[in-house]
Amino acid sequence: MKAIINAKLVYPDSVQEGAILFENGRIIASGDIIPPEKADLIDAKGMYVGPGLVDIHCHGYAEAGENPTVYSMVTHPAEAARAHLRHGTTSVTPSAAYSWNREDFLTCIRNCQADIKTGNSPILGIHFEGPFTNPKYGSNSKSAWKFSEEACDAIFNAAGSDVLHCTYAPELPFAPAFEEYLAKRGVIADVGHTEMSPDDLNRAVKNGARIVTHLFDAMGCWRGNDSISTTGVIQETAAEVALSTPGLYYELICDSRGVHVKPANVRLALRTAGEDHIIVITDCAEFASHNPADYPEDSPMSAPDLNYNSAGELSGSRLTLSDAAVNFKRFTGADVRTVFKCAATNPAKALRVDNRVGSILTGRDANLLIVDEDFKVQSVYFHGSKVEA
Repeated sequence: MKAIINAKLVYPDSVQEGAILFENGRIIASGDIIPPEKADLIDAKGMYVGPGLVDIHCHGYAEAGENPTVYSMVTHPAEAARAHLRHGTTSVTPSAAYSWNREDFLTCIRNCQADIKTGNSPILGIHFEGPFTNPKYGSNSKSAWKFSEEACDAIFNAAGSDVLHCTYAPELPFAPAFEEYLAKRGVIADVGHTEMSPDDLNRAVKNGARIVTHLFDAMGCWRGNDSISTTGVIQETAAEVALSTPGLYYELICDSRGVHVKPANVRLALRTAGEDHIIVITDCAEFASHNPADYPEDSPMSAPDLNYNSAGELSGSRLTLSDAAVNFKRFTGADVRTVFKCAATNPAKALRVDNRVGSILTGRDANLLIVDEDFKVQSVYFHGSKVEA
């Protein structure tokens, strides 16, 4: 039995001083408690203790530098997940991308399932980012698959219950039937890579859509540029359609330069949707095709936490979720409690796994993070064991 003492315990709606007790990988008590004498004590030294982070959109792990460490979710999802684990991400849904071919999709599924079966994996399940998205939006967007029942069955049958959520574009002709398909399989629907109209999204929500994939990224205007001649600005974008629709969860990629999402839009999303509906993600890419050191400082391509493909297109990030959380805090001025909510509690709720992860309530997995006032990670615990940096 272990106990973290002298802690500021971070719950979804409060912070209180106290201790947290865990054993056999589970939290057995937290709050104003006195640990039993037999407990191994861990002194938090007055820092914050909250739940391990939950990344629901991640394609791999990649560092900056001339010889970066890179793990693809196709071939090495276990290694990628454990690399992120060292930075505080204790739960992840590896994202199979629309730009992959079928064999890559199936390889990713098999490798994720093998790690899940070990019973000690940070991998919660699998995210399908596509492959049926709008071919106009996203890096390598034209690689999105053409919809067919055969292609659909091939990947969903292979994944079975391990696929937890799937991104698609609700304006495409097959979308209503696909929404029914996802609902029958119990797969959560995410909308993204899209130029959806209000009617498209309203129908999708009625059919179960729950998450907006990386808000502001890879989104177009459902009426083209028509509105600019009247108002001087493009209005009625898919991002505006999404934010004006209540009850959804909104993913945000918070890189250090605010390239994916401008800081003002991060603040707008938090103010509009509220702290219960924002999800911070990494969208970390499975490759690192450029060296940031090769670019001048004023170029976004010099940022060590961004990723660009061989065509020079912004293609995900090299973020860890803890770094994205630090950026989110800096952009918004949010307190530590709110940051934990947006990077752990909300993603767990969005995927309906909050009975296991995403909080430090009794009975949850002992996935714990000790951070300072700036949300810098001090220690990580996974299933009750300390993770070595």
